Amino acid sequence: MGTIREADYQHWREHGYVVVPLLDDDQVRATVENIHEYMPSWEEYARHPRWYEESVAARGGRLRTYATFPFVGDALNETTLHPELIAFAERVIGTDRLMLSHGQLGGKYARTRDFEQQLHLDYGNNTLVCPPPDEEIVDLPAIIYYTDVTVDLSPTYVVSQKFTRDLPREPRFHTREGSPELYAHEVPVVVPAGSVLIYSMNTFHRGSALTASEGLRYAQNIGFKRVDTPWCGQVTFQHDGGSPEMNHFLEHATPRQREFVGFPRVGDPYWNKSTIANVGARYPGMDMSPYLAALS
Repeated sequence: MGTIREADYQHWREHGYVVVPLLDDDQVRATVENIHEYMPSWEEYARHPRWYEESVAARGGRLRTYATFPFVGDALNETTLHPELIAFAERVIGTDRLMLSHGQLGGKYARTRDFEQQLHLDYGNNTLVCPPPDEEIVDLPAIIYYTDVTVDLSPTYVVSQKFTRDLPREPRFHTREGSPELYAHEVPVVVPAGSVLIYSMNTFHRGSALTASEGLRYAQNIGFKRVDTPWCGQVTFQHDGGSPEMNHFLEHATPRQREFVGFPRVGDPYWNKSTIANVGARYPGMDMSPYLAALS
């Protein structure tokens, strides 16, 4: 469980996406418990729908249906930077100099709003230019599903690049009426909780309607990018400095995990006895010994 195989890499290369199991049952339970710090369970929502109507309905805000990395607790932080995903990103992007470009958690609730989308490419809000071919990929998106996804619980639909590789990048959006051939090739990502869809900025996909009369879907959109591509990526995490969530993450993360939010890696020229002392004072719970050991 959670091991991405060689066949999965080859599937991604051929189709522009792959769906694999990522989390075991205990990890799923831990992440869902963590998610409930941000948004209600279905049972809680069904008992008190008026409490939440302004935050889950189309006219409402995102108070209880949207949260971003870093998170309260550790389960969601660990799955965001899951070592299998990092290894996959390193392999397809071709470097270990990577950063987390986004980590957005969302909840979709039955009978609240229309989640139907057109087939599209994701790069529109990830870069001001256009994505290079997958052979030269610089950023990698993925969606982790924390609840079972059935055909009536808003599955992601995806189209193999076997049918789209030669299409122009613009327009990014295609309607069902204007591009029926694309929709004829789409397939729903119907998966058990703990699965991940790894795709590409060149892969057409869409969110679909949640038609079930009850239930919800928890999922997280994440992305990894090369550190030397300031022209792509959704967010920088420097503005989270000083927040309790970021302080907790940095103090409990490994040195490798810290790199994904822009923290200098072990051995970086930034580190000397003075900066190590100052950073250690800023984060009293952080083990500074790896950075100190690298000086010698």
